[in-house]
Amino acid sequence: MPTVFGLDVQSDRPLSFLEPAEAGPTGRGLELALLEAPEAIGWPAGAELISDQRKPGGSVNFQIESDVESGFRIWGPEYGTSVISADGKKLLGAVGGGRDEAWQRLLVAQALPFAAVLQGLEVLHASAVATEGGAVALSGHSGSGKTSLALELCRRGAGFLADDVLAIERVDGQLVAHPGAPMAGIDHGEAERLSAAGGTARPEVLATDHREQVARVLTVPTPLPLRTLFFLERHPDGPAQPRFEVAGDAQALLSATFNLVLTGAGRLERLLDACALLAGCRVERIVCGPPVGVVELADAVEKRIAER
Repeated sequence: MPTVFGLDVQSDRPLSFLEPAEAGPTGRGLELALLEAPEAIGWPAGAELISDQRKPGGSVNFQIESDVESGFRIWGPEYGTSVISADGKKLLGAVGGGRDEAWQRLLVAQALPFAAVLQGLEVLHASAVATEGGAVALSGHSGSGKTSLALELCRRGAGFLADDVLAIERVDGQLVAHPGAPMAGIDHGEAERLSAAGGTARPEVLATDHREQVARVLTVPTPLPLRTLFFLERHPDGPAQPRFEVAGDAQALLSATFNLVLTGAGRLERLLDACALLAGCRVERIVCGPPVGVVELADAVEKRIAER
């Protein structure tokens, strides 16, 4: 039974994207069952559309729908369907078209983090690594290089905590970051760079497409206190050397959170509490121009972390 994003996932069949997760159980169970086809789930036709993510050409990437009795449906034409109960404790999935890897991608990127929020955790749109001082989260827009930076830091000795989605929880007055799925989506060019740089064995590739490969990356086995949040910002006219700026304002903190379609009073209260605790951590922007490479970024981040 793998534990990812603070959830103990009990599945009726093995899921390659979740194995071998090494985190210990948390007591928050999620029962997962895969059906043969989306039609077998029986989703109501009158459900409310609460999120509609489109591709540049206008076609559906994925959508999230809500129904008071049935819970939430996350689906996409290329990804299949996941239906999550309102309490986040059950998930019914249907691959559709035999694309198991694509369904697992959406499961890890959206469905499991969504279930974590329903079960009382908060989630950041961030990759994260483990250092001697605690967890360091790396947030930024898609394509900013946060995954590449995390993997470069791991090549230098940091532990891998999560890729792109980080589940956090208030524990004894501080935020604790939970290990995510033991995998990362790596740009093909970055995969070649890491292989050429050496220091780690070539990872097992779980899936691949024209843009990236999904590779096995083992996570650290235990949750860690979240100590630092860096926002990676690349600007066309940004500096040639990474520059660190304080970024503890409310807008910046909220921009790092994941999936704001859940707006119940309990969720909003947890979200504000998480932002308040984040403000007590080191929260900084890393501003740089497009030519700044991942090695230069990692050098700057290592030096910055060591200053505290």
